[in-house]
Amino acid sequence: MASHARASDAKADGEEDEDDMPPFEPIDFSDLHELLEGADPKEDPVSAALQLGVQETKKVAASVDQRLEELEQESIADYVASFEAFQDLHNEIQATDSILEKMERMLGSFQSDLSCISDELRLLQGDSLQMNMKLRNRRALQSLMSEYVDSVVLSPTLIRQICEEEINEKYLEYLSVLNRKLEHVKQQEMQKLPSCAQSTPQLESLRTKAVARIKDFLLQKINALKRPRTNLQILQNNVLVKFKLFTQFLAEHHPPVAREVQQHYVETMAGQYLKQFKTYVTSLQKLELETSPTRADLLVSSDWQSSSGARRFLDNIGLGPSVNLNSRGNVFSLSGRDAILQDLEKDPIIAHTHRDKVKYYHEQLFRSHQMLLMDTATSEFLFLNDFFDTKGDHSLFVEVFGRTTQFFLESLEAFLANCWDSVGLVLMIRIVDYYRRCMQRRKVSCLDSYLDAQQLMIRPRLRIVLDENIKSLRKACQQNLPMVANTHPTHPHLVTRRYAELAASLYALSSAEAGNLADSLQQPLMQMQQEVCALCRAMAAKLENQEMGLVFLVNNYDLVLTVFHERHLPRAATTPFEDLLKEQVQLFIESQLTRHFPDLVAFVKATEPFVADIDESSRASVAGPPAGVDVQRLEQVVKKFAQNWSSETRQIHSYVMTSFTNFSNGSEILNQVLMQLLLYYTRLQKIIAKSFPKQPPAFAHEMVTSSTLLMEIKQYSRSF
Repeated sequence: MASHARASDAKADGEEDEDDMPPFEPIDFSDLHELLEGADPKEDPVSAALQLGVQETKKVAASVDQRLEELEQESIADYVASFEAFQDLHNEIQATDSILEKMERMLGSFQSDLSCISDELRLLQGDSLQMNMKLRNRRALQSLMSEYVDSVVLSPTLIRQICEEEINEKYLEYLSVLNRKLEHVKQQEMQKLPSCAQSTPQLESLRTKAVARIKDFLLQKINALKRPRTNLQILQNNVLVKFKLFTQFLAEHHPPVAREVQQHYVETMAGQYLKQFKTYVTSLQKLELETSPTRADLLVSSDWQSSSGARRFLDNIGLGPSVNLNSRGNVFSLSGRDAILQDLEKDPIIAHTHRDKVKYYHEQLFRSHQMLLMDTATSEFLFLNDFFDTKGDHSLFVEVFGRTTQFFLESLEAFLANCWDSVGLVLMIRIVDYYRRCMQRRKVSCLDSYLDAQQLMIRPRLRIVLDENIKSLRKACQQNLPMVANTHPTHPHLVTRRYAELAASLYALSSAEAGNLADSLQQPLMQMQQEVCALCRAMAAKLENQEMGLVFLVNNYDLVLTVFHERHLPRAATTPFEDLLKEQVQLFIESQLTRHFPDLVAFVKATEPFVADIDESSRASVAGPPAGVDVQRLEQVVKKFAQNWSSETRQIHSYVMTSFTNFSNGSEILNQVLMQLLLYYTRLQKIIAKSFPKQPPAFAHEMVTSSTLLMEIKQYSRSF
């Protein structure tokens, strides 16, 4: 039954296996066939049986069984022979099992011991953590207690150091310790503690002693600044700054004493700076030019109208017998005065090193003491900010430097009241503007109000001086300014040269680097130009004849342009006078030709309109000259020109040679006159050609050829 059940299960499993088996695929026995063919029948009974056939299978099976029995007998014999060896092996295995059992018990004992040790280690670790926490707490408490004790308890050493030790850089460390104690005691929660209350009186006593000693020390150092020949900046930066902790200590623990020390410093330094700058300015004044410009140094001096004006006029231009040119300087031209703008960063002038006879313009001395003032103010402002911790506030600086800046402003006001040097004023404006930018680069604004005050004083004075120069020109035009004595009436007037020099100086100084100065000078320069032109026209109108007036105007305008071009002024400055010169030159050319060739000029101007629209080819068949052409007068003009042109040309040449002071300009004007003469003569030839298209008139042989005139023009051009 069981076997049947198992068979049924096996069958069922077989069916399930058959269901799960993959589909049958044909097997290729080609490899097996090759294997059987390659086997040796003597060694392989299976291969030999397959070759002999199925009928020999039983024989093969019997031989295989026999072989197996033989092998079995041999195996039994080998086993019996090896029995003792197996017995020994069995004994060794049993001994090994015994040893391993002992080791197992030993390891179990070790494991139990280790478990106990681990528990003990965990206990020790817990104890260690608790002890470590207690240690940290105790150390924290010790630190707090030490800090508290240090902040409350005054050691004899600290008391001796504060009260008896010499005040030097080491004393700063003692004061820092005392300062920490005082700060700690001031805390509200500390004042509630009895121990703190007991030590407070001792700390206050020590604070009072420290304040007294620090006050005496600082006052002593500040008083040292009063010593003669003391370099204030070195003493400030090398000595006082090291003890800036003293001022902080006083300000924090005794403000009245701090204010007293600060006020003593202010009074000391204010007096020292004022004294030193007064001494320096006084020493510089000895180096200034002895004769400064006055009201008589305007473009037109009122002294020229007086009875003794000639003598005073010579004095004004520096040619009087009592005037030393080296001590006067130049009022109108730059003459190198603008070089100071390149030396604004140079060191100030040291008066005692200039014992020679070198004299300076006022703006040079102004630059020197303003440079020194700027550097000193910068150093003082930074020192106050560091030593007294002003945090950039200007109030303390103003207390120290206020008297000094007020001295300079009063000195400037006194100077400006009698200053008539417009060039010097412009240079001073440039100097002040430069030092303002310099202070801005340093990021120090303590002198801003002072520099603004200087500008508000100098600029209005400059405008007053320029307006007075303009008024002097206008007044001279109204009151008939006389010509300069011992000079040719057509030569440039001294006023013109003065104007040219002054205008060129103002234009040159109002460059792009001058900021808004150019805008301030634009209107005065325009008014000055209009007035000087009006004055020149008025003086020209008073000459003997119009021709001399034209020469006078040309010479004056040419002088202005010569000065302007030498100074390399911009086109905006030179264009107005170039146009004026061109206009007067054209009038002079017409005047010369009208004077020396009146018939030619008059005939050409009168006759040209009658022949202007005539075409020479269309008049080939017309006999006789056109209406409006006076042939008789034309013949007279041609003959007279042929007779006189050479001598008249020489007269023009001689007149130009003696009339124009600028030979280059005279040469150009002579060429223009001769070219205009050639142009008039060419126009005359065209009138003749249009009037006589068929045959030249009988007087044509007397006409001067154009080539002859050109040769004459070239000859005069080479000889001029």
